[in-house]
This record gives sequence, structure tokens and C-alpha cells, in this order.
Amino acid sequence: MNRRFLKQITRASQILLVLFVSVTAQEPSQKFETRIDEVPFARIAETHEIDRRCPARGKEDNNVYHYAQNEAKNNFKSKGRPVPLKFADFEKLQLASEQAIASGNVVLQGRYPADRTRLHHLIKTHGKLIGEGSVVSLQAYVFNANYANTKYSKLSDGRPARGEAVDCDNPEPDWNDIHIALSPSWKAPVDECSTVVAEISPHYRPQVWDKFHDGQLAEIEALIPGLLKNRAIENKTGNTLELYVRLTGTLFYDASHRPCVFKDGKIVERHAPERFSIWEIHPIYRIEVYDRARKRWVDFDKWATRRG
Repeated sequence: MNRRFLKQITRASQILLVLFVSVTAQEPSQKFETRIDEVPFARIAETHEIDRRCPARGKEDNNVYHYAQNEAKNNFKSKGRPVPLKFADFEKLQLASEQAIASGNVVLQGRYPADRTRLHHLIKTHGKLIGEGSVVSLQAYVFNANYANTKYSKLSDGRPARGEAVDCDNPEPDWNDIHIALSPSWKAPVDECSTVVAEISPHYRPQVWDKFHDGQLAEIEALIPGLLKNRAIENKTGNTLELYVRLTGTLFYDASHRPCVFKDGKIVERHAPERFSIWEIHPIYRIEVYDRARKRWVDFDKWATRRG
């Protein structure tokens, strides 16, 4: 083996090493910044590909205001005892945020708030000021629950969905939120415009939470059988068993959407996904089901085990 050949091998090795170091150095910046042991549901949390490849700010689009919204969607670090909310509190939050925008206290850059701290401490309930980032809980019935923005969903023009920026535009189910519409009442008729939205993030999502859907999408149901089938208001029948849940998580102002518009108690405008307030519980920290026989709240994973 001559010296020239040895030099070529050495040079090639050096190039490969530089490339490896470069890729390795860049990779951590793409990981989800919150560790698995830091999420409120660490007891049952699981690591997924999205946690290795998609940061809290989501897809790169050079919009710092969009990044801030995505990071608010991925806030797993808020602390404190959950403040129990009623549906009326979401109406108050909607009105307070609209007034803050109208008065100039909250300035929009495009559709996004320029300073999201202005959304903190918007209203007072139970003696506490709450707003975006506050840990809250809501007791409600499930109107529907489905995987959002996957390749099995349809856009308004009929094409398959392509994922969401916060989840790095991946259309696979394990990269997307589970969208939950919540109703204050089980009795018909319930209009989706009367609901509040909560979202289960794909980050560290426990396998049992993957099943928190109502089975209305046949492709998803075939892949991941849902535990809410025949338990959601939207597809209930005479034999449907009501499901009363308590969801805990952080308040989030979703500037990407518009609420339904009411006039004189009637719906005059609908905006998908329908809801009366664009304030959400997002992400969800805890899911509980009310056990009427035992008259107590049970964590969803334990309820699912008993049910199965």
C-alpha cells in the first residue's frame, strides 16, 4: 500500500469525521426540548420519532410569532394546582382576548399575537387570574375525538391532509394531535359550535392515549382501535354509553382559528373546526374518566385496563 493511497484514505476518513460531527452537532437542535421525565404524565409517557426530530417551535418557516404559538402548544412545564373551569369561563376568555386586541393591548403580527405574555392573567375565576399557560381542568362530555391533519383526513378541497406545522408537517397519525370537542351536555341536540376544544399532543403520547378517539375514521380505527367508539355525542345511538371526562392541561389561545359567530342566540357563521371559543386546553396533561358506579374519577389508562 503506497503513501499516496494511505493519504487518500486518511483524507476520506477526515471528511467523513467532519460530516459526522457536523450532523451530530446539528441533531440536538431538532430534538424536542422537554425531556420525557419532565412531562406531567411521565408515569406512562413514551418516546416517539417526533420527539427525536421535531422541536417545540415546529416546522422552520422563519416566522418568530408562529414559533411562539407552536411553543405555547408544546408547553408541558406549567406548574400549579389546576383551576377548575366552566364552559362560561371559555366565553369570558374569548371576550377578554377580543377586547384586548380591539384596545391595542394585544397587537397582532398577521394572525399571531406579537407578545403572548399579554394573554396571561386575562380573567379572574376562583380568586385566581388565568390566561395562556395557566393549568386548568374542565369536566365535560366528549362530542367527538379524532386524529387531526393526518393523511387519512380530508382538506376542504378533498385532498388528504399533510400534517401541521407544530408537528413538522408529517401526515402520519403518531405525529399529529388528537382533537377533542367537549360538550357541557350529553342530551341531544348538541351543536359542535357549542363545544370547547382540547388537544392531546403527539409528544411522548402514551400508547393508551392513542386510543382516545371515537373510531369515526375507518383507516385510523383499523390501525388503532378507539376506546371512545359509541361513547361520543356525534355518533351516539340508542345504545351509546355516555363518557364524562375531566381533562387537565394548559390554556392556549389558538390564533390560527376563528370561533363560530352567534347573533340573538343563533349561529350565523361557522368556522372549522367548530367551537365557540378559540381558547383551548392544549396540551393535555391528564385524562380522567368519571366512574359513576364508584362515584370517583379514574385515570384513563386505569379505566382502559379495567374496560379491556
